[in-house]
Amino acid sequence: MFYRDGRHLYAQRHGRYPRHSSPKNTNPPQTINPSTTSPFTVTVNFMRKWFQNPAVKQGLVLFLALRLLLTLWAAAIITVLPPPREANETLRPYLGHPILTEGITGTLLGPWQRFDTNHYLRIAQQGYTDESDSVFPPLYPLLIRALGTLLGGTPTADLAAALLLSNLAALGLFMLLAHISGQLLGNSRALRAVVYFAMFPTGFFLFAGYSESLFILLALASLWMGKNGRFWWAGILGLLASLTRLTGWVLVVPLAYAFITSEQGAKIRKWLPFLPQFPTTNNQSRTTDLFPILLPALGSALFLALRWALGLRPLGQIYADYWYQTTGIPGADLVTAVQTIFFGGTARAGEFTLIFDLLVVVFLGVTTVQVWRRFGAYWGLYNAMLLLFILLPTSELKPLYSFSRYALAFIPSFWLLAEAGERPFLNRLILYPSVVLYLWFSGQFFVWGWVA
Repeated sequence: MFYRDGRHLYAQRHGRYPRHSSPKNTNPPQTINPSTTSPFTVTVNFMRKWFQNPAVKQGLVLFLALRLLLTLWAAAIITVLPPPREANETLRPYLGHPILTEGITGTLLGPWQRFDTNHYLRIAQQGYTDESDSVFPPLYPLLIRALGTLLGGTPTADLAAALLLSNLAALGLFMLLAHISGQLLGNSRALRAVVYFAMFPTGFFLFAGYSESLFILLALASLWMGKNGRFWWAGILGLLASLTRLTGWVLVVPLAYAFITSEQGAKIRKWLPFLPQFPTTNNQSRTTDLFPILLPALGSALFLALRWALGLRPLGQIYADYWYQTTGIPGADLVTAVQTIFFGGTARAGEFTLIFDLLVVVFLGVTTVQVWRRFGAYWGLYNAMLLLFILLPTSELKPLYSFSRYALAFIPSFWLLAEAGERPFLNRLILYPSVVLYLWFSGQFFVWGWVA
């Protein structure tokens, strides 16, 4: 014992143990099996643990099932009801892209070569040379161009890239939604929330060459980061969301609320006495910490600056000339829709989709109030700002245009449906009509019928 203590005293004074007296490792040498540390094994183990996550499994299974369903359904529809092979500026605006009708590309890609997809493809190939395309923010077309170049740079490659991007985003969205819903509602309700969302009658747009899935993925990720106090991540994701869809700027409002009511926003909260005040241990908070919350608005500003630099006319004029919409009083389109449906108006007369769009507005209005009560002001503000913004456009020709597609972004509303669906009767009442309309609307889309 004396010798051992003396050794350590010597080491403390001289920085080393005396010669021939360093401590010896009495443990037997461990042998490492190279097979357990190979990159392949590490990857397999990581993937195995990853797939054990319920949210990952739920999202993946649902994605694969719907992807297979839509592929078979699209092939059946265009076989039984083949659309005309000639372009038409009004009914079938291919916008100069080669029409895919033959072979495997005609079967797998052709049914998705529809409407806004062709605008995104033209932007990816030509930029904003056609001013009617300048209402679409640049991120999704830029990604199409980058991936399309890697796939060969042909028009077919660009369409494949657009679909691949939207499908990957849809997969990520299903997984993220399952995870967040599980945190907020529990696993059983989480599965219903994802199924109700994915099988919403316009849910097939998540797989189309549209920006829906990418935008909702970025917006939901931004909101979840903000909810958990990771404001820089929330701001960056919100910036990308606003570069994907014009509605992305509304993320500023819920993110600002989350920041101000957090410990980091204590100094700003002092200026707003109507907000709850509570003690804080963070003495380093600065008003400049609010900057990441403003990044979604910066994304919209950058898009407007790009349009100005390219010499394009203001967005309002483009919407009025090409999309027959102007900015008006929120909800004015509701009056026009009611006049058409109940009093013989002419705007979208005879369209079932107008009736469905009106029902969707009512659904979103009611659930936005309930979201505020059930999930709090953070999610309620997101729903409310989104609803206010998409109700701003008015049109005497196309009231409530595409409203049923925009409804996909109202994620908290689907949480309410998931809770209501615990009752078997309500579950069937929600799911069965959704499945029928999902197939009908997607079939309409495949044969160039307007849906949303």
